[in-house]
Amino acid sequence: MNRDTLGGVTPQASPNRTTLTWLIPITLLVAVCAMVGGLIARQVYAVTKSPTASHAPATSESASPTATRPADPRSVFFLTFAQNDPLFGRVRDAIQNYFNATNNQDYNLWRKTMTPKVAQQQTQQDWLGGLRSTKDSDMTVYRIEATDKGADVFGSFTSKQDLSDAPDDLQATCINWWMVWPMEDLGSGSFRIGSPSVIKKKCD
Repeated sequence: MNRDTLGGVTPQASPNRTTLTWLIPITLLVAVCAMVGGLIARQVYAVTKSPTASHAPATSESASPTATRPADPRSVFFLTFAQNDPLFGRVRDAIQNYFNATNNQDYNLWRKTMTPKVAQQQTQQDWLGGLRSTKDSDMTVYRIEATDKGADVFGSFTSKQDLSDAPDDLQATCINWWMVWPMEDLGSGSFRIGSPSVIKKKCD
């Protein structure tokens, strides 16, 4: 199954993770990669850089303790910056369901988590076939940005899979992924996830 979604296919909506990036103009692909990588790198730097004495945090929010990664590896880790966002609760529920669906191979949960447009793109048989060996870990959310429809969520994770289930353009059993998940409020109060933008590389 392919997590490349720039062609309108979601991470859990493309059999065998074959790449679709050849459908996208190279300039758009470069722009998306720069956007995702730059914003994530900037956010990581912002929340990890120690303040100097002359620039000490002035508010209780900025001085809040650093978030600790959950003991359960199946739980999504949110940096403090993301936890302090007003949309944190709805984002947390949606993104945790997203990874629970993958790791538990729960197609019904996946359909409830994605937007209807995305959910109808793949049958249960194809979806399960693309995830037969996939396990996601180290799920991290760096930043949440409000949008007109809901939120853009910046994060990363690691997937491990059999070589036969790896993307055609990145044959590896361990892959690091950087994502921007667009989330929408469709009127129920909960967020649904649309088609993410993706950068990926083989694990070091």
